[in-house]
Amino acid sequence: MSELPVSDHLVNTGPNLNGLFGRQSGTTPSYSYSAANKNMAVMWGESTLYDYLLNPKKYIPGTKMVFLGLKKPQERADLIAYLKSSTA
Repeated sequence: MSELPVSDHLVNTGPNLNGLFGRQSGTTPSYSYSAANKNMAVMWGESTLYDYLLNPKKYIPGTKMVFLGLKKPQERADLIAYLKSSTA
C-alpha cells in the first residue's frame, strides 16, 4: 500500500480553546468563523457550553461545527470540567 502525501491528510481544526471560559464566540484571532458564530456573541461559560454541546447546530444555526453534540448530561458535564481545567 502506498502512502498518501501529507497534504492529503489535512484536517480542518477549530479555534484554539485556551482561555475559552469568559471569551465571546467568534473572536479568537486567526480563525475564520462563520457569520453565525460571530453574530451570536455567546459568552462561553459552563451553562452556555452545556447548552451548546447538546446540539451545536441548533444552538448556533449556521455554525461550521461538524460535531453532532453530546446527548448524555454527564458526558457534557465531564467535557466541560475537562475544558475548564485544561484551557485556563
